Amino acid sequence: MPDISAGLIAGAATDAPPQIAQGVTVQFRDAKGTKQMRVLVIIGLALLAHFIWWFADSDHIGYAPLYWLLTISLGYKLLRMLHEWYHYVQVKEPVLPVVPATAPLRKVDMLTTACPGEPHEMIIRTLEALVAVRYPHTTYLCDEGNDPDLRAVCERLGVVHVTRVEKKNAKAGNINNALQQATGEFCVVLDPDHEVTPDFLDQVMPYFEDETVGYVQVVQAYGNQKDSLVALGAAEQTYHFYGPLMMGMNGYNTVQAIGANCTFRRKALDGIGGHAAGLTEDMHTAMRLHAAGWKSIYAPVVVSHGLVPSTLGAFYMQQLKWARGTFDLLAHVYPKLFKNFTWRQRLHYFTLPLYFLSGLIALIDIVVPIASLLLLDFPWHLSLPEFAVHMLPVTMIGLLIRYNAQQWLREPHEPGLHLAGGFLRIATWWVYSLGLIYTFLNIKVPYIPTPKEGEVKNEWLLSSLNLLLALVSIGVAVLSMQVPGIRGPYTKLMATLALVNAAILLTTVIMAQHALLNRLRRFLWSTRPLFALKKWVDNTLATGGGVITSRLRTGSIAFAAGLAILHTLATAGIVLVQWREQTAISDDYIWTHTGFGPLRVGASGHGLKVPVAAAPAGGAATVVWGRAPKAASQVVGLELPPGTALQAPVEAIEEINQRGNIPLLTWTVDEASAGSATFRRQVLRLAKHENQVLLRPIIHAASPAAYRAAWQQLVTGYRASGDTSLVWVWTPPRPDSIAAYFPGAANVTWVAGHCRSTAEAASCYAPFRQQVAGQIEMQSKPILLLLSQPPSTGSAEWARQFGTRYPEVKAVVFGPSPGRPAQAPARPTTR
Repeated sequence: MPDISAGLIAGAATDAPPQIAQGVTVQFRDAKGTKQMRVLVIIGLALLAHFIWWFADSDHIGYAPLYWLLTISLGYKLLRMLHEWYHYVQVKEPVLPVVPATAPLRKVDMLTTACPGEPHEMIIRTLEALVAVRYPHTTYLCDEGNDPDLRAVCERLGVVHVTRVEKKNAKAGNINNALQQATGEFCVVLDPDHEVTPDFLDQVMPYFEDETVGYVQVVQAYGNQKDSLVALGAAEQTYHFYGPLMMGMNGYNTVQAIGANCTFRRKALDGIGGHAAGLTEDMHTAMRLHAAGWKSIYAPVVVSHGLVPSTLGAFYMQQLKWARGTFDLLAHVYPKLFKNFTWRQRLHYFTLPLYFLSGLIALIDIVVPIASLLLLDFPWHLSLPEFAVHMLPVTMIGLLIRYNAQQWLREPHEPGLHLAGGFLRIATWWVYSLGLIYTFLNIKVPYIPTPKEGEVKNEWLLSSLNLLLALVSIGVAVLSMQVPGIRGPYTKLMATLALVNAAILLTTVIMAQHALLNRLRRFLWSTRPLFALKKWVDNTLATGGGVITSRLRTGSIAFAAGLAILHTLATAGIVLVQWREQTAISDDYIWTHTGFGPLRVGASGHGLKVPVAAAPAGGAATVVWGRAPKAASQVVGLELPPGTALQAPVEAIEEINQRGNIPLLTWTVDEASAGSATFRRQVLRLAKHENQVLLRPIIHAASPAAYRAAWQQLVTGYRASGDTSLVWVWTPPRPDSIAAYFPGAANVTWVAGHCRSTAEAASCYAPFRQQVAGQIEMQSKPILLLLSQPPSTGSAEWARQFGTRYPEVKAVVFGPSPGRPAQAPARPTTR
């Protein structure tokens, strides 16, 4: 037997490529509903393109590491959706050629395998079904264990029993060993858990009248979905693949050979050295046959039923084998065969293994909300209503298209939401990720047949990692909602995502507790009202499902068109509102830039947690977010502590603005922070998004001249970056030398003064006012008064009276005054 591990090149060199058929050529026709699907996909592509155009804006970038992780996740999901649409628009059914009655029958071998430990009853049922196939054939059992009981069964049924001494290359080697003895022109490979129908070969053999057809694959259906929720989920994951996706592969000659229910032309198989070895020997074999130029056919007929894994352990074992095997093919086999593929086959065999990257994506989706809530840094800075306006239409059209694709599912029970399958895929994140890691580290995974029967027991240990992640997600979400001052819209969004992830993970944990579920099921259905309710729901779904399905599919184009129109109108409305906001000057804008309007009262934001390593200075008083009674917007003081990485609290500032208040941002300027490009971009983005903020830098300098130069350089740097509308609040470093430190009227919007308390405010402010009034450049500047005294019930009234006495005072901020500037000894009443 040739060494099948040598690759296609060694095998194909001994045989000529397939010849053009001299007569029969398999024809394909569009499946019913394909034209309608193409219209839906065109609408979907338009909505998707608009979403990507809107989303790809650098202004949306929040905390960069989390932003790029979630963007990768979103991009992967959109690419998967496009991959499905790519198949939907070319769903085709092969036309079964008519074979003349006088045509000679082909010689066919039907092979199945047996490994030690597999249930004898299952293998015997499969052999009996093979023997009952009407088309003349020879049945082989490739018995790895040389089991005497199975030999006796084979003798009784007339099955050829084959075994081997040198056991290498697992299933592929077992099949190839039997093919050395088989003499048929065609061979069928079946798993020992698949029972075929008597007309199996009648549905397959006519396609081989086309001499270019190398193999024909039929549907791989299952009959044990009800054994457990894991079995249901495992089966649901296959419905879509064996329906529209495989039918779409007919249009591109990329039909995937599956390890069961596949019929091969021996000439094609022998030409590539037999079945290819590996954990995913079926995909490896298909790659070689396609690279050799053979045609593949997918016949969407159900002529066999098999078993899916019914326990989590069996499912994980199967998925690890597939993930490791497909990643290995992508890394080592795909590059060697690349030049022999058509461009569509190149795309197909590159994208197919990427399905198993869903494990890494699921991990990102789980971890990002947790990390965001712990760090108080958020990945995206965008309007949540705008995001909904742009994302919801894409999501809805995606669901509508996928729902319409369910018309190509192969059995009546297959349509539905397939929640069990989706949850099970998320629960398998660590298995898929392990397959990727094993590929990078070149760690081998043994080829072990997937267990065919599961013991009814609970699988807590295999569920422990998902249970732990669920508990962490819940704990972090609950904790984030208990901390005062951070319960903004982004925090609530991330907490909601964490709780949704936790609910999914907990559901998957429960799905694997088979004994517990069986007891619960017996208890529930033993209750007569609950059992009656279950029957009513089942009957309602059975009778009404068809009507609903028919209406949704016939009206899908109208619904999609209406969705696109509504999305266009909503987008136009958002653009109009934004344009009006940009052209209208708000009262807050006028006040921050001129001080014109009523006096604003506020407090330092002590205890306010912002999404940076910084937090406001002072004690633990909580910010009062609401507007003061009968007053204009409050001013909320925020301070970035020195000695940490300079980063603007963008989320806090946006939330303060959303609540109708105005933040006063104080930070200390040193050599490291003066030129911080990240901080500058964040501040400029806040201004670009119409956020009102008072900027109050604190500068330490050795002399008045050095101070003025540093301030002017800071302001000039921001203006050179593209914004001239920033509001600068200047705090004199020495209240007894205001004129010496003043950096010029062009570089200052407000002037701020410090006093200890309301009792001392008048005596403290009088000399400060006198110095300001003595400088003509400062006379037109509004005054912001900072009081060290925390706010009280009478603070607003006191501020109003003080503002009446001193009309140039346009803002009073209570609380421990942030940003105490360095200064020479001064009077005890000022800081």
